[in-house]
Amino acid sequence: MTKYLLVASVAAAALFAASPASAASTFQETCSNIGFAYSGGNATLQAMCLMANGSPHATSLTLSGISNQNGILTKGSGAATFQQSCGTIKIDASGPNVTLYAYCRTSNGQSNSTSMSLNGIGNNNGTLVQQ
Repeated sequence: MTKYLLVASVAAAALFAASPASAASTFQETCSNIGFAYSGGNATLQAMCLMANGSPHATSLTLSGISNQNGILTKGSGAATFQQSCGTIKIDASGPNVTLYAYCRTSNGQSNSTSMSLNGIGNNNGTLVQQ
């Protein structure tokens, strides 16, 4: 019985680790000039990514579901709104992790340094995609 429980636990952990919500981003392996930008009032991730033939392609991905909850970057659903109450926004894609950094207003008007991982973003033939 213990053996079956262990196998089921390992299988469940593997499924959880492979889920898109928790998958690490991989685009940084084939993209450069990675940064944050505003595009039509939307928060976007921009980069120069390699296509399958090796040619560079300028691309962007609208960030969604990120909000400022009393000075803390929080992931939810819908359009991103954090850029309306956060400043000094930057994206660090050095190494295996991709992190969004910002200074966000708290309910009492203070500024709080906060960050969050940007997971599940890939490069599909030179185009940034949410996986």
